[in-house]
Amino acid sequence: MFDREAYTLFKFSKMLNQSFQNKRQLLECALPALRDLFKLDRVYFFDWQQERALLSLNMMCKKEYCMDMQEDISVLNEPEFLKKLLQDGIADSTDLNYPAVYVLLKWRRPAMTLEGDDVRTVIKERVGVLRLERFRKNRVFHETEKKMIKSVAAEISHNLTNTEIDQAKNQRLNTATALNDLATIFATSLRLSDGLELILQGVQKYFRFDRVRLYQTNYDGTKIKSILGVDISGEVTRQSGDDLPEDERTLLRDVFDKGAAYRTIHNVVYIPLKVQRNKVGFLTFDNLLSRRRIDYLDFISLKQFSTQIALAIDNAALFERVQELSNYDELTKLPVRRFFNEKFAEEIYRSKRFDLIMSVILLDIDLFKQINDTYGHQIGDWALKEVSRVLRTSLRQTDFPCRYGGDEMIIMLPRTNGEEAKIIAKRLKERINGIAVPDRYTNGDRVTLSISQGISVFPQDGDTAAALFEKADKALYWVKDGRRGTFALYGDVADDIPQKENAREE
Repeated sequence: MFDREAYTLFKFSKMLNQSFQNKRQLLECALPALRDLFKLDRVYFFDWQQERALLSLNMMCKKEYCMDMQEDISVLNEPEFLKKLLQDGIADSTDLNYPAVYVLLKWRRPAMTLEGDDVRTVIKERVGVLRLERFRKNRVFHETEKKMIKSVAAEISHNLTNTEIDQAKNQRLNTATALNDLATIFATSLRLSDGLELILQGVQKYFRFDRVRLYQTNYDGTKIKSILGVDISGEVTRQSGDDLPEDERTLLRDVFDKGAAYRTIHNVVYIPLKVQRNKVGFLTFDNLLSRRRIDYLDFISLKQFSTQIALAIDNAALFERVQELSNYDELTKLPVRRFFNEKFAEEIYRSKRFDLIMSVILLDIDLFKQINDTYGHQIGDWALKEVSRVLRTSLRQTDFPCRYGGDEMIIMLPRTNGEEAKIIAKRLKERINGIAVPDRYTNGDRVTLSISQGISVFPQDGDTAAALFEKADKALYWVKDGRRGTFALYGDVADDIPQKENAREE
């Protein structure tokens, strides 16, 4: 026997079985289909604000088009109507002089919450209502139709849930991608001022804030040193902290006393920037001009990203001080061994004190002596420059590379475990493998560069600079023993390393 209801529901479900960018796009597909299916004159969609007993009209569909509408309808004085709608999922209209029914929609929507520094996803229930209208008084909705309407409404609710989840995932992915791109841009900027300007311009452009400002503090975090701002026009402004009015000078104390604040009433967000206990500044984002609400997901994303910004600012400021003190190797533009040893000792002390992890990558250029002997020291210097360039542009601002001696380089990776260090080593390997020696020096032969890398991790491989270097060096020996061009984590290969290492061969 032909089941008309099941067949109708199947067709409706098949029509909605597609990907929608957002709730509106789904409703623009579902409401006209609903109108045609039940031969309706009009269909309305309301968001139900249950705490205020309000139906907030969002969309109306009639004839061949759907249009946005805004109107609030109070149902506070209709307890019987509300009771029936909640219990049965469908109720006849009590205020119209033609046939109309209200049908309940319930779906789930992901939302982000911030608990301390942890971001959590929670699922919140959303409620909506459809109103189906027929203008002819004799075309009432009979019980069979109401049953089918409830089934169709359930299908719409199911697809609303899927659409909201997909939209939330895409939004988080787009935000994460944008912030990652901004971090990459920042990481390639060796000058602190250039990097900060780029990051603020990128944040303003992506999140469409009216204004983004960075307040930087002095070394001990007690005074605002400077303000860098970007407004809606993209114009960059700079201001000395000495020129601030008194009320803005108190911002430093207020922000760090209260922590990150999500102040939607004033369309302003304040986010402190700290590295360990050191105050490096704070960020403010506002929409005071447009009065556009700052989305909570944007706040959470920026709160997470602020940690990277703070670390990058701290490390970039350090890099500028290093440049001023001439602590860079002239050929490779990398920090020299003496300065690296100082920072290495400081990072080990910090890691011990605050129970942090850290990794070290020791690397050298494969067959470097052969390159020098075959093509000359000029090409050897070129190879060193190219490898160091990849290191400078591929590492994070918090990482610290160094030319340790000859073609040997070492990288300190604060707050990085072994698996994360392997990801960085893999990225360096792939990027350096793409470097080819200019063929004018190789008689047309294709000669590419490669590196071998050994990795050690604090504290499991050692808790001193000497111990970490030794373990990274042993892992590097293991790689160069027939596995050139790859990398190894000491903990992964320790059992394969002989008790007495052979001398390294070039």
